[in-house]
Amino acid sequence: MNCPYCSHPDSKVIDSRDVDDGVRRRRECVVCGQRFTTYERFQPAGLFVVKKDQRREEFNKEKLLSGLRRACEKRPLPAGAVDKVAGDIEAELYNMGKGPKYPVPEELRG
Repeated sequence: MNCPYCSHPDSKVIDSRDVDDGVRRRRECVVCGQRFTTYERFQPAGLFVVKKDQRREEFNKEKLLSGLRRACEKRPLPAGAVDKVAGDIEAELYNMGKGPKYPVPEELRG
């Protein structure tokens, strides 16, 4: 993290605390001595969908939602049921924690 005051790349951590969804760090620039705060949050790895022709496409929850809505448009479902199902599917995909069925191409690796 570059210092927001002098843009120097080095800083030292003075204080570190857990917050709801990550870590809050209080830092001090080693050059100008100014203090600033950074927040580090967990960002889940991207999900990829393997298409019929073996292409890989990044998972898009909106596409899943539109497909579910089309499939259920003539069914009497309670409000929010489709959104809940899509959220459950996405959560299950993240919780599976297994490697992809096919090796991830080099250009798609982060």
